Amino acid sequence: MRKAFTVLAAAAVLLAGCRQASLPTVEGRVVDATIHSVTVETPAGESVSVSTLGADPMLVPGVLSGDVVRIAYEVLPDGETLRAVQLDVTEPSAYRLLPGIWRDCTGAAEVGLVLAEDGSARAVGLGDLSLQDWSLDGENLVLTAVGQENPRATETLLYTIERLDLDSLIVVPAEGEGRLTLSRAE
Repeated sequence: MRKAFTVLAAAAVLLAGCRQASLPTVEGRVVDATIHSVTVETPAGESVSVSTLGADPMLVPGVLSGDVVRIAYEVLPDGETLRAVQLDVTEPSAYRLLPGIWRDCTGAAEVGLVLAEDGSARAVGLGDLSLQDWSLDGENLVLTAVGQENPRATETLLYTIERLDLDSLIVVPAEGEGRLTLSRAE
C-alpha cells in the first residue's frame, strides 16, 4: 500500500509539473501591484493584468513596482480573467536592492548610507548631512535631508544611479560633481 501511495504521489507531482509547463506565460516589468492583481508591461508595450486572488503565495509571491517577472497563468471560465499559477521575479527592482547598509571604505574615514525598507535613511561620515528618507524617481535615488539649524527645513538631494546590483551601488549627484561608490555591508 505504501509503495502504491508513493507511486501515486510521484505521478501527481509529475503531472502538476507538466500542467504548469504547458501553461501560457507573460513576461514584463511590473507597473502596478495590488493585493489581488499584478499588471505588467510587456517588451512589446502591452499592459497585461493577472489576478493573484486565490493563488498559492508560495508559488505567487508578492512583487514590487519595477520588478521584471515571468507569470504562468490560467484563463478562468469567464474567458477573460487571467489568474497567476506561478510567478518568478527574473530581475529585481531597485526597491528590492536598495534597502541595506552601503559603505565606501576606500578612504580613511568610513562613509555610507543606511537605506531602510520603510523608506527612512541615515548618512554615515558625510559631514553634517542628516537624512530623513529615501525614494526612487525613475533611475534616480531621492534623499531628503533635514536642516541642522532648522529641523523643519528639508532639502531634496537627487542622485543618478549608475550601477545597482546585490553588492554595489554607484550614484552621481544630479547637480554638482562627485561620485559615491558604495558596497553593501554584511
